Order: sequence, then structure tokens, then C-alpha cells
Amino acid sequence: MKQDVLMPKLGESITEGTIVKWWKKPGDRVEKDETLLEISTDKVDSEIPSPFSGTLVEVKANESDVVQVDSVIAIIDDAGGAAAAAPSAEPAQTPAASTPAPPPAAAPASNGHAGGVSEVEMPKLGESITEGTIVKWWKKPGDKVSKDETLLEISTDKVDSEIPSPYSGTLKEVLANEGDVVEVGSVIARIASGDAPAGPSGSAAPAPQPVAQPASAPAPQAAVEVSGQDIPRTQGGRFYSPLVRSIARKEGISKEELAGIPGTGLEGRVTKKDILAYLDGGRKAVAPAAPRPVATPAAAPAPAAARPAPQPSVSSEEVAQKYAGKRVEVIPMDNIRRKIAEHMVMSKSTSPHVYGVAETDFTRVMSLVKKHRDSFKAREGIKLTMNPFILYSVSKALVDFPDINSSVDGSNIIRKNYINVGMAVATEHGLLVPTLKNTDQMNFRGIALNAYDLAIKARDRKLTLDQIQDSTFTVTNYGVFGNVIGYPIINQPNVAILGVAAVKKRPVVLETEAGDVIAIRQIGYMTLSYDHRLVDGELGDKFLQRVVHYLENFEESWL
Repeated sequence: MKQDVLMPKLGESITEGTIVKWWKKPGDRVEKDETLLEISTDKVDSEIPSPFSGTLVEVKANESDVVQVDSVIAIIDDAGGAAAAAPSAEPAQTPAASTPAPPPAAAPASNGHAGGVSEVEMPKLGESITEGTIVKWWKKPGDKVSKDETLLEISTDKVDSEIPSPYSGTLKEVLANEGDVVEVGSVIARIASGDAPAGPSGSAAPAPQPVAQPASAPAPQAAVEVSGQDIPRTQGGRFYSPLVRSIARKEGISKEELAGIPGTGLEGRVTKKDILAYLDGGRKAVAPAAPRPVATPAAAPAPAAARPAPQPSVSSEEVAQKYAGKRVEVIPMDNIRRKIAEHMVMSKSTSPHVYGVAETDFTRVMSLVKKHRDSFKAREGIKLTMNPFILYSVSKALVDFPDINSSVDGSNIIRKNYINVGMAVATEHGLLVPTLKNTDQMNFRGIALNAYDLAIKARDRKLTLDQIQDSTFTVTNYGVFGNVIGYPIINQPNVAILGVAAVKKRPVVLETEAGDVIAIRQIGYMTLSYDHRLVDGELGDKFLQRVVHYLENFEESWL
């Protein structure tokens, strides 16, 4: 029977996705959990696995299409449906040689061939992902594709990702072209099961009864993948990604066993790292105690509550017509820039911004950087900069002022019992904000190494969904460009963001026992933008001064 593939809901605040690439084309066979396409959202790029096994018969969203969540993006004809429809579609045509020819033309309209056709939907990649952009289809209509084989690539404003096909078979149709922005849940392709063209002709024994062959063909596969079939996407309030379910199926992990694996992802989800660590550990559930509480605060609804970002009132075509004949160039925003624009407008319309600026003496920090630069590089393999000093000091200050480490949901204050510091990274694709998780449990070395790793991944667009969400506070360093002051916009649903300006040598009056003296000090300005709904001036100023205190009195033993 034909199955609709929907654009999945990847997150609470995600409403659409852009189809980057179809890895399968109409007529291709695809297996469940095999990469079907790639999508891009405002949070992450991801490979989308097929939810069914069968044949992709139709793709309803082209690459680069922007598709709303839950929209049909593809149709897949699965094996069971094909078997059921076969008697009415071709009751008299039993010769094996005549079966392979009709599928490409007949599959979209009928399930009369073995394997059937299944729809591939834009998958749900995360709690806040609603759309993705199709970058490239690795398969074209008519190509064969195996389950879990890369089908397409997708892009979001955060990362790029390869999407495996959820089925084995023939890609019959691609419904979203490269460059299309597609909503989660939309059908983006259709895959015809591999048995459709090859089943009757490749199996001489069952030739006298080709109609019954499709029904029996999938049976061995179902028996082999019974554990994977038994693992739902959600169980006991817990979400399992297609990749995790695919690994569990291959390793013979039951849903009961999977439920016992501690997860370190968002809301306690089991990540790829978690399940591989479980397997490497002899299938003994050993998990860090710290990550579990990371998921306890109900912070996910906050972005959804603050979602009313204004949409463009006119199309790109209308704008181009408006400026026709004028000496201007109309450049449509790409998906990343559009999402950044929407997020910034939404933040300003949601939070009443208040700003506090503090002068900070970085002389102590810069002397420690100079003193330990060579030894740190030799020991850790990375350059020591002032950034980990700032992140470490911010983390300590957030412990002292937990109300800054909170969010607002309606008339409720959501105080986080964990500290995740987002760090703004400028890339050629736009501004990305990877998240340092549980910084209050990290030492200086851990913060430095993790911050470096996330910055590299951000610039290479290799961040995972878990690495760009659930921040509780954000730091942005515009001083790297030489600016001496700035007023950053709050990264929702945070209630504050710290901006760090350039550090310059300045003459400063110092009070000493011998009296006032003028000295050359390394001075920089830090700006705290905070949400006045929750943070009053006193709280904001005290928090900012606490960060200043930790930086100006940074203890060498913390390194």
C-alpha cells in the first residue's frame, strides 16, 4: 500500500524545512531507516531516514523547496500494499518477463508490483527544527538505493548533514529539488521496493504465482529486523533518532534494553555516542550522573511560545518587479540568513532589552595567556586565548546568580538546574551558536578544548543538533574584529547575553599605598544585554560585576 512520507517535526519551534537533496529518485528501492534525503532548518542540517521500506513512487517536494511540517513530501509503496493491490491491478498477467517493465509508469498510480511504493518525508531532526534545505540529491529517479545508503544532503542555518535512505529499492520520484526549503513531514520522494522490478524475474521458482511473491518477499526482511521494527520513535516519553534505532536493530538491541541505556542528549535522549559506548562497554549501562539532570527543566516549550516571528509580506518576485529597471540587485536571502533575521526580530519583539556596560581590566588574563601559551599548546595541542577565561568566569558567575540562568515561559520562570553556555561563532555562512554543555561541571581545560572543538565544527558546518540547542546563556565576542563596544541581541529563550569587546592598552589611574599612579593596563568593555521581564537592573549589574571580578582576579590554579 502507498504510504505518505511527511515532513517531520524536528523540534518544538520548527515549523518548516528546506529540502537540500534527495538521495533517492522515483522508482528507487529504499529500506526503512535508509537515508532518503537531506533537509536544512534554522537549527541543523540532517540526513533523513525513510520511515518505510518499499519503492519511492513520487516526490512531492523538490530540492530547495521550503516545506511545512507534516506536509506530504513523498509517497512510498511498501511491500504489503503492493501484494494487496496486485490481484486487482494485474490478475491475469503472470509471466515473469512482463513484470519488470510496467513499474516505473504504473507505480505512482497502482501498488500492483512487488515491493510497492513508499513515500519519504522530511524527517524530524530535532525539537526546534521545522524545515530544511535540500543541498544535493545523491540519487536520481531510476537509481537503485540501499537501506541506510546516503540518499541526499540537507542544510540548515546550523549544520549540513547526509540523509540515509530508510528503504532499499529504486528512487521513482523526487518531489523536492536541490535548493528547495521543505517543511518537516512533507513528502520529498517516493521509493519503489527493490522487489518491484526484480522479484518475479529474479525468482524463477515462484513464477507460477507472481502475485503472491511480493507478500512473501518482505517476510525474511521483517524477521531479520524484528528488533528494529519493535523500537518505536518514541517510547515512555523518550525520542529515539533513526540512527539510534538503526544501530539498535543491527546490534539486536531490544526496545526494553534500549530503554535502559542512559542518554546524555537533550531531554535524556540516547545519542549515537551513548549507544556506541554501551556496546563498547559490553552492553553494560554505565552513564555519567551529570548529564541526566540536563534534560529535567521543561525548557523546550519556551522557543515555541516566543515563535511569532513576522513573515515577509511580499514574495521575492514581487520585490524584483518593484525594483525592475533600477540600479539595484535583488538578492533573495538564503535559508540561514532568513532564519537569523526571523530569530533576531522575534527576540527584540519578545524581550524588552536592557543594557549594562562594564569596564574590565584584562591585564591579569593576558599575562596568564602569555605565560602559559607555549606549555598549553604543547600539552593540549591548541592555542590558548582569552575566550576560555571568559567562558569559565561566566560559568562561575551563573552559579552565583541562578536567575540569569533561566528563561521565561508565559508568566512562569524556568530556572535551569544546569549551565549550558552558547558561544557565538562567525562563519562564512552566518552566525552560529554552538552550546557548551554542563560548563559548571567542567574545569578550565575542558572548557577550552570543547570550545575550540565546537568553533571548528561550526565553521566546517559539522555541528550536530544536540550541539546547537538548549543553551541557558550566550557569550559573543565581537572584539575579535576590533570593536570596542556593542549591544548584542538576546539569544532566545535565554534572558541574557554577554558581549565582549576588543582589549586595548590604555592609561589607567591605579590606587596604591603610595598614592594614585598612572599605569598602562589592558582594558576592554563588556556589555550585558538582559531581558527586563525577569532581570532587573540590580541583578543584571551584580552579575556583570561578578564576571568582571573573576576575570580581574583569575586564579592561576584554575588553569
